[in-house]
Amino acid sequence: MSFLSFRPSRILEATAQNRVVIGYAVSPNRVAPLLPEGLAPVEREGTAYISLVGVELTKMRVLGVVPPGFRRVPAVELRVHVHPVGAPDEAGTWTVQAHTSRRLVAWGARTLYGEPVEVTSMQPVRRAQGEAVEVTYRFDWRGREQRIRVRSDQTPAGPPPDGPARMLVAPGWRFASTEPQGGLQRTRIDRPSPSVYPVQEHHITVDGPAVYGDLGRLIEDQSPACVLLSPGADVTVHFRERMHRPQHETARPG
Repeated sequence: MSFLSFRPSRILEATAQNRVVIGYAVSPNRVAPLLPEGLAPVEREGTAYISLVGVELTKMRVLGVVPPGFRRVPAVELRVHVHPVGAPDEAGTWTVQAHTSRRLVAWGARTLYGEPVEVTSMQPVRRAQGEAVEVTYRFDWRGREQRIRVRSDQTPAGPPPDGPARMLVAPGWRFASTEPQGGLQRTRIDRPSPSVYPVQEHHITVDGPAVYGDLGRLIEDQSPACVLLSPGADVTVHFRERMHRPQHETARPG
């Protein structure tokens, strides 16, 4: 796989706070046909992963400038953990659908990165209760409230160990399709492996099929394999790079 030769530059710097990551273990054979051509699901011991993520971006700088009125930008997204076909070491995520309350953020994500982002009302809430913390993300979709809530200790447990947890909280790339032109693009994400809180309980009332379509059906009525809460970590997003598949690469493995 070859790439256009230019040096990526930073486009966004921010702190990702109150980041909830809910990982679902699914069959790779069910995920693969729903991915853009050129991407394959990351597999660990025969299992693929889809994650539902809620986050608040703070201290944002776009091209080194602090945008006015952007103190906090909440977002919720469903994503699949993937890698380019033939390049399993370049693991990252592909966004099924994201939601945010900021129109300009949604426009930028769609225009610059080709990501599906919808604008909706959204209410992130963080409550500290003694030694515990509760984080809730609520957003509306077609007149119905969707909710993610987790409760955890406030003592960071350190970076997650090697395995699915580390993959879920610190992907190195974001991939997007460049349809209708064809092909893929990728964006490098720099972030340290964050500390996480030990989650005590979680409640997810998200209508997967209604909000996320066929990929949402894969997490419908499923219990998460992993639930993580990260109090905060810096993140840097670089400009996209267009990816070109070799001419002989015409099919995705089944």
